[in-house]
Amino acid sequence: MVHDDDKRTLLPWSRSCFVCGESNPQGLRARLYQVGDTTELSFVPRPEFAGWSNVVHGGLISTVLDEVMTWAAIVFGRQGYFSAEFNVRLRKPLPPETKCVARARVLGERRRILDAEGRLEGADNTLFATAKGRYLPVPPGKMAEFRHDFVWSEECLDLRSVFEK
Repeated sequence: MVHDDDKRTLLPWSRSCFVCGESNPQGLRARLYQVGDTTELSFVPRPEFAGWSNVVHGGLISTVLDEVMTWAAIVFGRQGYFSAEFNVRLRKPLPPETKCVARARVLGERRRILDAEGRLEGADNTLFATAKGRYLPVPPGKMAEFRHDFVWSEECLDLRSVFEK
C-alpha cells in the first residue's frame, strides 16, 4: 500500500476524539498522515487496553481501523464521511506496547458510498488485523457543526473546505 518515497502529509486532528483527540486524557492522541493514496496512523497500545491474557482488546483494534478508514474516505472524497458498516478480521493476538501502524485506502465509490480497506501491522510487518468498510457522506451542513473540534497546523493537508459543507 505504501512506497518509501511517498511524502507523508499530516492530517488535521480533533480535540475530543478517542483516537486522535489532543485533549482526551484516556485516548491514543495519535496523528494521521496521508502517504500517497494511503492514510496511516502509528500508535503503541498501552497495557490498560488489554482485554485478557496480555492481548489488546479487539474493540480497540476495530476503533483504530475504523478511524484510519474514515480518514481515508474523507481525504479521497474531500467531504465528511462516517462508517455505515465495517468488518474486522483479527489475525494474530496483539500484545500491549507493540509499535503498530494502521493503514487504509479507498477501493472505490458506488452511489456516493466509499468502500475502504485497512490493515494493522507491527513494526516488523506482522499482520495483526485487516478490515473492510463502507462509508457514507455526512449529511449537508453537519460537518460545519464539528469544525470547532478540529485542530489545524501549517503542515496539515488543507481539508478546511470539508467543514464548510
